[in-house]
Amino acid sequence: MSETDNDISFIHGEPIEKDWNWWSYFLQRRYYGAPEELANWRATTADIARAIELKPGMRVLDLGSGCGELSIQLALRGADVLGLELSEPLVESCVELAREREVKVTFVAADMFTFEPEGSFDAILSLNTSFGYGTDQQNRDLIGRVGRWLKPGGIFYCDLISSDRAEAFGCWNDTVAGGQFVVDNSYDTDQHIMTSYPTWIAPDNKTIYTAEVPEIVRLYSRADMEDLMRNAGMTPQRQERAMGRRFRQTDEQMLTTWIARRDAV
Repeated sequence: MSETDNDISFIHGEPIEKDWNWWSYFLQRRYYGAPEELANWRATTADIARAIELKPGMRVLDLGSGCGELSIQLALRGADVLGLELSEPLVESCVELAREREVKVTFVAADMFTFEPEGSFDAILSLNTSFGYGTDQQNRDLIGRVGRWLKPGGIFYCDLISSDRAEAFGCWNDTVAGGQFVVDNSYDTDQHIMTSYPTWIAPDNKTIYTAEVPEIVRLYSRADMEDLMRNAGMTPQRQERAMGRRFRQTDEQMLTTWIARRDAV
């Protein structure tokens, strides 16, 4: 390891605090949406398209659309996609990216906990633990609204970290935009709260960026999530493999993926 991997004590000067608008844009555009990730996104999209039985013209809601790549790739397969994301700068960049690629897809900057779409959907996606950022009541209400937004027979594809086997990741790092991205992650086993403090050390090894507040995600057990889905009129089924992952997802792992189908009425 280099000294920048997990130790930032050698950097002098006050860290520059950035809000989550800045962090969302930076990480989604420069990390998750980096050009070298495109092949992975295409493989992930192919896997999800099979799972949700995607057909041209299907209406899809991508909750927490992030860098927008999944929404764009699904639109390229003929879906009518709405990508919902809280960060306005990030949404603006997704709109520009879709325009540059000449892909017809809609991106909206809104809070998923207050958003009310027009019409219903054939499929709703919540990937990479984009669920759990609200209060406990907000999170539970959101699952109820997902059930209401789905057409009869529609699919909710949900992928998240379950509290059953959750544990802290500790301090980990990766290279982002030529600098070092460092995350200090902890997990409260009593409250089921996962907290992450991000830091980015610029390529000059002198400038450091931190977040004004940490990222906080509330985790739920598999049984609790399945109860929420059933109460919302959906029938959940756990997936052994998901999102192009090669490993089998078992109850011994943190990640869980469901396909929950809206009951016919």
